[in-house]
Amino acid sequence: MKLVALAFALFSLVPLAGQGPATLPVTEIRAGMKGYGRTVFQGGKIERFDFEVLGVQRNAAPGKSRIMVRASGGPLADTGILAGMSGSPCFIDGKLIGALSTGLLFEKEAIGGITPIAEMLDQLRDIPETPPSRTPLILPKLEPPKVLKAALSGQMLDFRTLMGEPDPQAMPMSIVGSALGPEARRLWAGFPVAFAAAPVLSGGAREEASPLEPGGMAAVTLMQGDLDLAAAGTITYVSGKRVLLFGHQLFNLGSVDLPLWSATVASTVASYQSSFKMAMPVAPIGALRLDRSSGVAGLLGAEARMVPLRIGLNLGGKRTLNFRFELMDHPVATPALVATAVAQTLDAHTRGLGLQSLSMQGNIKLAGHPAILIENVIADLNPSRISQYVGAMLQAITLNPFEKPVFEGISLTIKAEERLDLSAIAGVRLLKARAKRGEILPVLVTLQNIQGVRETATFNIQVPSSAAKGKATLMVGDGFSLMAADPDERMIEVANLGDVVRLLNGALRNNHAYALLVQSQPGAGLRGSRIEGIPPTVATLVSGDGASSDNKLQRRIVGRAVLPLDREVRGLSQLDVEIE
Repeated sequence: MKLVALAFALFSLVPLAGQGPATLPVTEIRAGMKGYGRTVFQGGKIERFDFEVLGVQRNAAPGKSRIMVRASGGPLADTGILAGMSGSPCFIDGKLIGALSTGLLFEKEAIGGITPIAEMLDQLRDIPETPPSRTPLILPKLEPPKVLKAALSGQMLDFRTLMGEPDPQAMPMSIVGSALGPEARRLWAGFPVAFAAAPVLSGGAREEASPLEPGGMAAVTLMQGDLDLAAAGTITYVSGKRVLLFGHQLFNLGSVDLPLWSATVASTVASYQSSFKMAMPVAPIGALRLDRSSGVAGLLGAEARMVPLRIGLNLGGKRTLNFRFELMDHPVATPALVATAVAQTLDAHTRGLGLQSLSMQGNIKLAGHPAILIENVIADLNPSRISQYVGAMLQAITLNPFEKPVFEGISLTIKAEERLDLSAIAGVRLLKARAKRGEILPVLVTLQNIQGVRETATFNIQVPSSAAKGKATLMVGDGFSLMAADPDERMIEVANLGDVVRLLNGALRNNHAYALLVQSQPGAGLRGSRIEGIPPTVATLVSGDGASSDNKLQRRIVGRAVLPLDREVRGLSQLDVEIE
């Protein structure tokens, strides 16, 4: 029997109430006892459903129990337990026993589990008045070096890498709003969410929100503006301005700061796999501040900060479209949401098949730090790499272990051309295999475009007088190929978010050709961990000159040169050079 967590990716809330209701401990609950729950099936009206206790599952997790029930009433005979019912308060003899929180996949009966209210109150008793000041980095399978290397390679880390394998018993959260294309959906692979295309109404067309009281619907808007995504659930418990929801975790990140909205239900959707409520946010009512395994908690009247995003799309120089979004500020979700906005914008306004080139420029502004510059060109049949690139840059920022970044804004401009602006490095040639210290080493590079047309460019690398005599390696390639093939397996020492910003601003681009003349040099570390594949030109950006040591990278690059181009470059060549 597979139990599934019922949190609709719309979260739950609770109204302004004084004291919470009387409660009934799990030790007094027996099979055969009958009770009722409160939830919303349609619009904003709270309705009752009935249940009979089947038994209590002791030690469902260490020190935790689950009350198993068979429910009836409303549409449940046709739908089974609905995603979005998570948090529905359940009562026996007028006493609150807990929140409906799990169901069964492919169930033929409405059988589900209730999280005991004592477990929710125990874990959610201390709701912070202010949002967290540090990054809630609870990612046991992730080390900072892996994030940085992925970012410099233009590849987002998937959710399985970030958070481990999803719980096979967890019911996917249903995220409603704008329909997502296949590229955007792939960004969420490994994360327990189910996307349901449903209209998110706005303005005067909104339905009346359900009451802010136990059994009412609440929602968290993950993204709003020119793309709407939201997640919803049911309010369990209210005491003053404090509310408890869900009966299970959202991400189990501890302290969080997420926007809470009132919500309404447009319809219930029956499914053989997992039925759900088609819920929609109505108006902001507070902020979610705690995310624990037994539920989530928030404060009514509080405000959560959103991340502003602007995307300008230039369609072949003929016209420019401008889009604006607001995203939830979350270390794991924000990069995926920005990448989703980019992927959806391209999916809606550029060709789905055929050759095309996408060039991106922009910046990420953080309070107290220089702007992080964005620059990339993608020439491919698949535009997903450009959304992956910006998402990877953001992962390096949001998942840093040093401080919580404060986003002032993200601005991106993308130009789409229906042609393939791509060149390969077809050959590299040295006019001489030996170079003296203090002289210029000319390097001839042959580039070939997709039509087979070749052109030759020249790098002039200054070999400094401080270079060591002996063998050096000339590496000529695009930025991402150099990231993957650096023979020294460089490491980077990063001590704060400012170092991460400098590292990202110095990242090698795939619309530049680079010539690096490198000699062996000691490795540095990131808190004692190695980062393999960091090119020396990037490594020198975060360390100074001086004597070498085991854990600090020194500036020992013999020479370098950069050839900026207006197209994507691919390829890598290596040659040996003798320094005299």
